[in-house]
Amino acid sequence: MRLLSQPYIKINKRKSAFRKMKRLLLTLFIPFFMIAGCGVTLSDYEDAVLDGVSNLNLNKPEKAFEDFSHAIDIDPSRADAYLGRANTLSTLGRYEESLADYNRAIEIDPELANAYANRGSAHSQTGQYKEAIADYEKALELDPEIDDAPGIMDRLFSDKPNTEKGIRKHLEYLRAKAEES
Repeated sequence: MRLLSQPYIKINKRKSAFRKMKRLLLTLFIPFFMIAGCGVTLSDYEDAVLDGVSNLNLNKPEKAFEDFSHAIDIDPSRADAYLGRANTLSTLGRYEESLADYNRAIEIDPELANAYANRGSAHSQTGQYKEAIADYEKALELDPEIDDAPGIMDRLFSDKPNTEKGIRKHLEYLRAKAEES
């Protein structure tokens, strides 16, 4: 019986590895071809937002703040620049200021789970635990898989939400803090 099951296991492992590799390739190459490879040009707004994201990822939050503010000047009716600027303010430790931009992003797009999750984090940092709990619960309601896995590779290759950290784990902590106060 063991001899029959071994090829089956090897085939399943290969299929699983192939699916993971396919997911990785799609994740890496589709955005590249959409932006660079098809002759598609970006609008000034999209260019400013992408510059902001890039500068935030390069640990240049002051420059990212300028880029997101420029995008908002170009088109104040879109939520992603407000969300980016709010995330930048949070990165700078300016949590109270970030709340206005998170609120504006949510006003523009009430289904934006990331805005609720990040606003929850800002509320948590300022000791507003009940507001943080409400935002985290709303984020999970809108997107049950929003919990961040430990790293990009885990997020690419895993279909399971991370329960060891992330929003669900932080919610437990905040509920305990809210009961204490």
